[in-house]
Amino acid sequence: MHAPTALERHRMQKTEVPHSHNRDSGARWMKRLRTMGYTALCSGVILAAASNPAAAVAQTTLQPRQAEQSYEKARIKFHSGETAAAAIHLKNALQAYPGHLPSRILMAEILISNGDGAGAEIELNYAQERGADEDRLVVLFGHAYILQGKNDYLLDVIRNGNRDNSVEADISYLRGRAYFANKKLANAKQNFEAALARNPYLYQAQLGLAQVAAVHKNFAEAMQYVDAALALDASHANSWILKAKIYKLRGFRDEAMSAINEAMALDNKNVLIRLTRAALLIDAKNFDDAEKDVNFILDLIPREPRAKYLKAIINAAQGDYATSSSTMTEVINILRAVPPEVMEANPTYYYLSGLTNFQFGNIDEARDNLHKYLKIERNDIGAKRLLGALELKAGKPLAANAVLADANRDQPNNPTILTLLGMAYLQIGNVERANIYLERVTKLLPDSSESLTNLARGKMAAGSFDDAINNLLKAEEHNFSSRDVKLLLIKAYQQSGNTAKAVEIAEKLLEKEPDNTYFLNLYGTAMGLAGNHKKAREIYERVQSLNKDDLTSLLHLARMDVVEGQTTQAISSLKTKLEDLPDSPVLMLELGNIYKGLQDSKNALFWYKKAHSVNSKDFLVLQHLVQGYLMNQDVKSSLAATTEYIDSNPESAEAYQLQGKLYQQAGKPADAIESLKRAVDYDTNRGEALLTLAKAQLRINDRASATKNLQKAIVWDENLIDAYIALIRMAIEDKNKASGFAMIAQVRKLSEKTSPAADILSGDLHLALKNYTQAREAYHAALRIGDNPVAIMGLYKAHAGLGDDKEAIRVLEDWYQKYPEDIRSALSLGAAYRRAGQIDTAVVFHEKLVQDNPDMPVVLNNAANIHFLAGTKDKALEYARKAHELMPDNANIMDTLAWIETRLDNPEAALPLLRKAMVLHFSDPEIKYHLAITLDKLNRRSEARKLLTEALASRKNFADKDEAQAILANWRKK
Repeated sequence: MHAPTALERHRMQKTEVPHSHNRDSGARWMKRLRTMGYTALCSGVILAAASNPAAAVAQTTLQPRQAEQSYEKARIKFHSGETAAAAIHLKNALQAYPGHLPSRILMAEILISNGDGAGAEIELNYAQERGADEDRLVVLFGHAYILQGKNDYLLDVIRNGNRDNSVEADISYLRGRAYFANKKLANAKQNFEAALARNPYLYQAQLGLAQVAAVHKNFAEAMQYVDAALALDASHANSWILKAKIYKLRGFRDEAMSAINEAMALDNKNVLIRLTRAALLIDAKNFDDAEKDVNFILDLIPREPRAKYLKAIINAAQGDYATSSSTMTEVINILRAVPPEVMEANPTYYYLSGLTNFQFGNIDEARDNLHKYLKIERNDIGAKRLLGALELKAGKPLAANAVLADANRDQPNNPTILTLLGMAYLQIGNVERANIYLERVTKLLPDSSESLTNLARGKMAAGSFDDAINNLLKAEEHNFSSRDVKLLLIKAYQQSGNTAKAVEIAEKLLEKEPDNTYFLNLYGTAMGLAGNHKKAREIYERVQSLNKDDLTSLLHLARMDVVEGQTTQAISSLKTKLEDLPDSPVLMLELGNIYKGLQDSKNALFWYKKAHSVNSKDFLVLQHLVQGYLMNQDVKSSLAATTEYIDSNPESAEAYQLQGKLYQQAGKPADAIESLKRAVDYDTNRGEALLTLAKAQLRINDRASATKNLQKAIVWDENLIDAYIALIRMAIEDKNKASGFAMIAQVRKLSEKTSPAADILSGDLHLALKNYTQAREAYHAALRIGDNPVAIMGLYKAHAGLGDDKEAIRVLEDWYQKYPEDIRSALSLGAAYRRAGQIDTAVVFHEKLVQDNPDMPVVLNNAANIHFLAGTKDKALEYARKAHELMPDNANIMDTLAWIETRLDNPEAALPLLRKAMVLHFSDPEIKYHLAITLDKLNRRSEARKLLTEALASRKNFADKDEAQAILANWRKK
């Protein structure tokens, strides 16, 4: 769920190259397919390499056994309903090892049961930031939000997706609770019914429906729902609480008290029961007994708001008005004054104010007045044209586009409006549409050097450098002396690879102005790109002799020193210049970049901080500062710096994008999504911003919101192929044939003929639909374009689906002979041998893989599994332990080692491993199955039975599912 940390520009770049909108090559398509969430291709476990194995091993070694033992004691107490005793054990566990995630999560559950949503959220945030599985946390977060009244927030960040039915049912229930709290009863009822459709045994959803019915005063219907919940299980206090409340609503006070006492008998420490009984006692004017219940709650949770409210009522009833009023406060909002009425009555004043402010450079004030003017005088094209230019000048291309498009409808062949529209689209990033408008201007004004130059800018942005050069040469014919044309020509020639022409133009410029340092720097860059580094150095040194304060030439010389291995000299020259220019952030950033290249994170951060201290308003400076913090593993400080920047620049889309990525890295997906939503509001390239937001929403399984934003992204930019691929991936998961193939057709239309993307996606969709023959043909089509590991894995699966195991294995064997370094495919071949019953072959093959990759955890993990299956259990345990030492925090590796330990009758050793694996991969039914069997071996069948039931209810299959079903059936008989 974490975003990449890289936010940097190439330190040694000589020229700026505009973003190319050319279509990508086939090789880059594969990267896109994978980054858009391409599912794991191996049937064996596929794992990433540990970033710091030594540190991870140290952490595991230091983890006290006491924490695990205290945690297991806490779970036993928790399952027996002794939450206070469980909390004591958890405190002992966390005192021994604060990073024990299972203890953090169980503590959150206890806090939720005690009504402390804020405390639970703190524990859950801790677990989330350290990698706990979102599917494990999402429901607990929901309960914590409900307790705190964060209903809108819950509805915004917790949405249904494609998780297991049990989790999805709980989410529907929680959303129903939130809607109910917001008095949106139809939505609440819909979600409660959806919860029951997924899980008919979810008694809480029955209670939710009862609450909805009660609000509509359908008390008989409400009581039917409550009785249905009690029929499912009468041991839940919540059902009795609601029954008491319904009786109270109907005026049956004695029956209500009887019901709440039933709840109290089940759980006399339950906050909600105490609250309900206190309210009933207050209604009966029994304030002394009511106060006892309220005080009990406040002793447990001193800041519990509902109890405080009841306390205030009791205090008032007892005559203590001062204390009562101090607990209830109100906040008053103040409105600002409206604009002067005189301006409204005389709209021409708005226009005049806009015009004069524009002339004096007061852009924001001018824009504000023109907006007000056009609200009244909607058809003034001159004002629209002026406002469009002002919006562009203010860096608001979206706003400019809106007003200029309106002006263009009224006056479709106005060259000024068309030019401004073209420039607006260029700033937005929609280069194709920008060039349409700029080309229309050149047709209207074929001899205009300015229009040809603007079109050249559009062509360069599109990566069409030859077209740009042709337009610039035409512009030069009409205005030979134009410096702007010649400077653009130099860049166009450089970017097209014609460095000789760039050098030639730069030399001609210098013939007229030999001491122009700007031209000399361009000339030096052209020489450097042409490969004449000696000449480039001479030119930069000449600039320094003409102007010792010219930073462009100084930076180029320092970069050349670094490339030539003279780093000390580069640092020295920059520090010397800093003595003359002590407040230069440019020099400070360059020093930071050099230290960054040396992997000296402390010095890099030092100089980035210095730069930020003298120029905190520059986003580029902020980016470097964030890089420095991240190099030093300090995400918290990078977020603080970014947030501070946003406070001063509240409309900076790039800052919100950066903040979103940092929140993802910090394990705060909900905050990340909020930041990315703000980025969409202000981003000129809204299609890409919507795509980024959708990806973040997909990471938390919010498929509905992601789908909407991907569709919006395509509307915004119909060529945004990554958005199509994301939608296709979801269509494949949903087996949506019509939608999937329609979008694949779009990908085929947009991609190059040399790209296998459309064929691979077609194969994947056919595979999901079990059309194995069509899938096989699609993958063959992709492979005719070129060798591709994604297509090979698809072809293997297609053959396996057709029951042709021999051909499936042959496909992987041929690939392995050609690409033995492709570990993913190699592991799939090993798993294929195992599935085909070729155990001896699988053992020999895995031994070879271990020999070639002795320290690769994924190889050792799979080898351990196959050795256990083959009966060489000592070797299996050896490999599993070594894999765990190399990668101690990987759930699959923990599960493998634990399952081996359990089957070797060492359940005590397996239990803590499986607990941690569950935290990281909560929805994995196989881990739940293994944990259930392990608990049963430890004589804890009650908890084991619950876990095994959850594992079998999962939509995901696992290898031993039939055996698990038989075990559960046997347990139910006993």
